[in-house]
Amino acid sequence: MKEKLIKSFDFVKEFIKSNKALTMKIIAVMIVIIAIVVIASCFGGDKFGNSIGNSSNLGLVAQEGSWIYYIQMDDDEPIGIYKVKNNGKNMKKVADGQYCGLNIIGNYIYCIEYDEDKDKNNLIRMKTNGKNKETLATNIDIEQTIAVGKWVYYIKNDCLYRIKLDGTDREEISDKNIKYYHIDGNTIYYIYENDSAIYVAKMKLNGEDSQRLLKAEDDENYNALYVKGSKIYYIISKFDDNYDYQYYLCSVNKKGLNQKNICKLDENIDYINMQEDAIYYTITEDYDSYLIKTIKYNGTDKEVIKKVSDLSNINITKDWVVFLGENDEYDTIMKMIELDGNEEKEL
Repeated sequence: MKEKLIKSFDFVKEFIKSNKALTMKIIAVMIVIIAIVVIASCFGGDKFGNSIGNSSNLGLVAQEGSWIYYIQMDDDEPIGIYKVKNNGKNMKKVADGQYCGLNIIGNYIYCIEYDEDKDKNNLIRMKTNGKNKETLATNIDIEQTIAVGKWVYYIKNDCLYRIKLDGTDREEISDKNIKYYHIDGNTIYYIYENDSAIYVAKMKLNGEDSQRLLKAEDDENYNALYVKGSKIYYIISKFDDNYDYQYYLCSVNKKGLNQKNICKLDENIDYINMQEDAIYYTITEDYDSYLIKTIKYNGTDKEVIKKVSDLSNINITKDWVVFLGENDEYDTIMKMIELDGNEEKEL
């Protein structure tokens, strides 16, 4: 055995000596491959269980691979978690119950479940097949719930908490009245209200080093925000002379400087979903006519995706807008429309 190893080492040495140019190329390629892997690991970031925009719209939908997990409705009530292929086919039931705030990390669903017997909402997790359900936190608010990295962030009694994915190390992060938050790297950017004033602020993931970045004018409201690259994009609303709410897209850097009014969005917007690629929102035309619209962060490519008869809480997947709508009997159901507005399905 020892002699074979010595012969192998001798062969490698001789190969390197007689093929220096080729050896250097191989080493160079290996260095490049290692560098790419290291850089990818640095910029890949933590996995999110759902998008920020969906979590602010009740988290009715979460996509994992080719499957879309969603809340099934019956008689205007949520009755369980189902899943369907990205093409809208092959529907399967995952679990019975009243759920929202869907997040998927690994083989687990993290979400909010309503306990009808005790009349409270709990943060729970279960396997993606609906088994092994566990309660992580009790009596929480039906607000943004985001699983990211090793933590689940949720709101209870208007305070922001986080808990490890396995249910350990629960801690209160902030006691501010947070209305909306976005986790970006090691920072939480958030909207909160204090003494009738509304602010955009930031803090570390553990709640330390909280800093105010923006304060809304007396006639303004901050509705949503999204951190993209070096900028914070946010949407403000305010009354015009006819008492209609006008909505504007603005940006500021991460220090709260260089504010810019990018464009006017629309008036009387109902729901906003800010995604990485674009902003999706809905407006009411009249009592039975609603528009689903989209716009890029630079204020271009403003388009109408679809006109529908009823909708609320738009969620976005890879290829679909999913929302609560109505069927012909006026029952609340889940619907999905392709992002280009062509195909529509009922779930």
